Amino acid sequence: MPPALGKHILILDDEVSLCEVLKARLETFGYQVSTAANGREGWQMVLMTPPDLVLLDIRMPEEDGYTFLRKLRSFRDPEDTSREERLRKTPVIVITGLGEGMKSLFEQEMISAYITKPIDSALLKKLIEEKLKS
Repeated sequence: MPPALGKHILILDDEVSLCEVLKARLETFGYQVSTAANGREGWQMVLMTPPDLVLLDIRMPEEDGYTFLRKLRSFRDPEDTSREERLRKTPVIVITGLGEGMKSLFEQEMISAYITKPIDSALLKKLIEEKLKS
């Protein structure tokens, strides 16, 4: 079975056209893909169906990527500690136009990687494969 089959990726970005393009591209690689336009909507999706990996934009309306990431990394579930651990360790790849400014976020908030816009599909595929293996 190819590594992509059965893996669920959640894309959080307020740019609808970017989400649609990424979703279509990732589905051709065999991933199951969901999208959300902000952190609040994305968080509800995480609680319903935990993803295997998150692609996260930082600047979004209503609830930004920083807030979403902090919730994910500090998630507590006293009734299900395995769920808690799984969610807290979910790989997160930040999608950004900010470039090198992401290095400090990488260290502080434990993002798995970041990729700059415009997105290089081959690089994104490689990053996702690497993060899902670890």
